[in-house]
Amino acid sequence: MLKILILEDERPQLDKLTSFLARYQEENPSFEYVLECYDRGLELLSAYQCDADLVFLDIRVPDMLGMDVARRVRRMDEAVMIVFVTSLTQYAVEGYSVRAFDYILKPVRYASFSAKLERALRMLSHRKQELMLELRTKTDVRKVPADSVIYVETAARHDLLFHTGGEVLRQWGALSQYEEQLRQAHFARPCSSFLVNLKYVRGVKKDVVILGGTEIEIPLSRSKRKEFLTLLAQYKGGSA
Repeated sequence: MLKILILEDERPQLDKLTSFLARYQEENPSFEYVLECYDRGLELLSAYQCDADLVFLDIRVPDMLGMDVARRVRRMDEAVMIVFVTSLTQYAVEGYSVRAFDYILKPVRYASFSAKLERALRMLSHRKQELMLELRTKTDVRKVPADSVIYVETAARHDLLFHTGGEVLRQWGALSQYEEQLRQAHFARPCSSFLVNLKYVRGVKKDVVILGGTEIEIPLSRSKRKEFLTLLAQYKGGSA
């Protein structure tokens, strides 16, 4: 069952969107969902639990721009699908900065709504197969696709650092807590202090693993070398 959120302050528009969801369910009985509706951006943000699948955001609500709501939602949750509802096409284009899935122009028509919803559901079905990590930092809870993590390293005070393409997330814990979980996402351990996403490995040189893009060098210990190279060969060969 999907969890869907709607941010819309105009009652007629909200009623239209909820009725379109109900109509789509009537036409597609396998479509099951729970719905939460908000008319203020701050209200949605304070209630957000990183468990939504799809969010319909009105670009303009009284207390803040829907674009700002989207930025804060995206910071908490990298996986949720965002669809803007707007009469202003320039905001729809700006939506790419928060990786919005799509936008719907007002006045909303059912044919357009149902087509975009169907496309979103196909994408969500594919995403359900991806491994997601729920990281509890000192300030918030973040939901991050494992595939976006380049490597994980141990830090001082029993902390772990999750390095993604754009930022580093710190969480308390031990590598052993994540090693088995991340193995299914093709992570391997080159030494006692690191877990590396094999997707980003660009080469191995003597006693270091070279990660592409940033050209970071990760130590490769003698005790882990054979197992790491075997897993890397299997991954690159497509047999992992």
